[in-house]
Amino acid sequence: MFKKLFSTMVSFTLILSGVLIFSIDPEETKASEYNNLAERPFMGWSSWSSIRKKPTEKNIKAAADIIAEKFKTHGYKYVNLDDYYQLDWTSNVDKYGRWVVDPKKFPNGMKAVGDYIHKKGLKFGLYVTLGIPKGALDQNTPIEGTPYHAKDIVDLSKGQKVSFNFDNMYAINYSKPGAQEYIDSWAKLFASYGVDYLKIDGVRNEDIPDIEAWAKALKKTGRPIHLELSNNLDIDNISTWQQLSNGWRTDHDVESYGKPTLTDWEHVFRRFNHAAKWQPHAQPGGWNDFDSLNVANGSKDGLTADEKRSYVSLWAIAASHFVIGSDLTKLDNYGISLLTNDEVIGVNQSGVAGKRLTKTPASQVFYQALPDGSYNIGLFNTGLSPQKVRVNWRDLGFNGSAMVHDLWSHEDLGSKEPGFIATLASHASQMIHVVPASTLTVSPKSGQTEVFPSKVTLSWSAKSGVDSYHVQVAEDPEMKNILFDQTVSSAFLTINNLEYDTRYYWKVSYGKSESEKRKGIYSFHTKRTTAPTAPDWVLADKNNNETVTLTWNPTAGAASYTVYRKKVNILGFNRYKPIATNLTTPNYKESAIHDGSYSYVVTAKNDIGESEQSISVQTDKHQATIQLVFLLIGFLIMVSGVILIRVTRDKSKANSVEGQFDKIA
Repeated sequence: MFKKLFSTMVSFTLILSGVLIFSIDPEETKASEYNNLAERPFMGWSSWSSIRKKPTEKNIKAAADIIAEKFKTHGYKYVNLDDYYQLDWTSNVDKYGRWVVDPKKFPNGMKAVGDYIHKKGLKFGLYVTLGIPKGALDQNTPIEGTPYHAKDIVDLSKGQKVSFNFDNMYAINYSKPGAQEYIDSWAKLFASYGVDYLKIDGVRNEDIPDIEAWAKALKKTGRPIHLELSNNLDIDNISTWQQLSNGWRTDHDVESYGKPTLTDWEHVFRRFNHAAKWQPHAQPGGWNDFDSLNVANGSKDGLTADEKRSYVSLWAIAASHFVIGSDLTKLDNYGISLLTNDEVIGVNQSGVAGKRLTKTPASQVFYQALPDGSYNIGLFNTGLSPQKVRVNWRDLGFNGSAMVHDLWSHEDLGSKEPGFIATLASHASQMIHVVPASTLTVSPKSGQTEVFPSKVTLSWSAKSGVDSYHVQVAEDPEMKNILFDQTVSSAFLTINNLEYDTRYYWKVSYGKSESEKRKGIYSFHTKRTTAPTAPDWVLADKNNNETVTLTWNPTAGAASYTVYRKKVNILGFNRYKPIATNLTTPNYKESAIHDGSYSYVVTAKNDIGESEQSISVQTDKHQATIQLVFLLIGFLIMVSGVILIRVTRDKSKANSVEGQFDKIA
């Protein structure tokens, strides 16, 4: 009762202010509550950047194959079909006035696409705009399950809705009977396809009644469907977007339309201010959406290597959705390495949207303050010349030293005091994880892995004058789902029989319950029970004729790596042989290489077993090409020789036969 009264009061206030002229029932429409989604920014792929107006059943399924093969193990789940899957709605609608799937592009229908994606263990996303199509009005189609028709619910006085492809989508009057039922029928149709994600495009402030209707309709389907709003939404209505959806686009598209490239630095750079402005509004249940990541199609991306890394770093530290926009059939290894770096993905999935700490005309620093007392920090050179970018620990709220770890290179950089300085090229960046020395006075150390789960002893430094401590353990950093809750008199506690391969968060507090003070929140990850997966990518750099440097993406749960090599020849008889074992870092430098072309693969190991081999990477590919050319030339010479011999032999036989005939004559 109180919630409904509060809603009415808020609506009345908004009416007086001239902002809105309707009410929203939070119990019915809060997306994050009725679908229980978006605990973290979603990860996946969208068709728009690379496929644009030409999606087909074939290329969407092919995208699903690649996401499942290369990206699923890193957390990417959604395969989102964005627009142009439908016929022109000006004249083509189904019997209930909804869009019709183009049968030439999708001959087996949309449910077949959803089923295919689900069989890959992935989620299926689709696209819609607001309003009712002209085709439905012209045909005055019935509204499913009601006695009403399209013309009964249209509001022609408001004209056309914003649409970014075909025109002729008209406003709906939601005070009319049948209006909500029309949206209900459309949501029901999408649910029948197996849709897990719906992007609603062209959303403006005046469209809030439409979004409310869609939120109610999606709830009625009983299917958890992530609701995403696009694009360039008004931050003044953020509380409404938060209530109605799981994500909202903060800007126009990241693509650089009219240019030969997918995007450019200008479109990336303007997101820095959006990241700072929208940061307070991102939280579990709903996240800021900066649009897709176009970093894996080489020169087609329109960015330098440094700009691509900064692009991904900003999306990560700001906790924007990680949505690949690249053409998945033309991925380059560098782009794959950016998109599958699990430590950087961990920043994106931390559940914390980074705040901007400092800004100068040529640099910016963002940070995430994590529940375990550590920090993720992104340092960016946004200027045109190289410079040093600094973060001071005191600006983060602590003094003394801190351990610094580079998240891109996976290197421990040691203890730093009183801050950290990154030397960066133009538009370059560095991502670091910082653990203040003061947070390390616990056991297991915060963030520690390979903790044996059958018996974990938690310990911490005693607090003077404190005779009891409150200890809680959970699997979420917000400590919402408490698994263990106990008060102890000593500064340690033993917990038995935890789950394998699980990250736990634990909190220590002291004092009376009504005035309890938190000592800290820490984390640890229990030991893996399966062999790790193979590295997704391997890069080989032949520095000269004497050395080759290999790098690859670290695999979660790997204790060491093994590098295998074989000499490449055309016949392919050689086998891979191990040349380096028990490597603890994701790189290896081989010396004293002889002339020739070599192929390398890498496997990951832990105490459970060894992974499959990674994809192969080859040095001196041109030599293999030359070998192939020479082999072909040799083959042609051999074939020519055989033909010449046969021709000579046949000619000789013919001459012999002619001679015999001459003698007979």
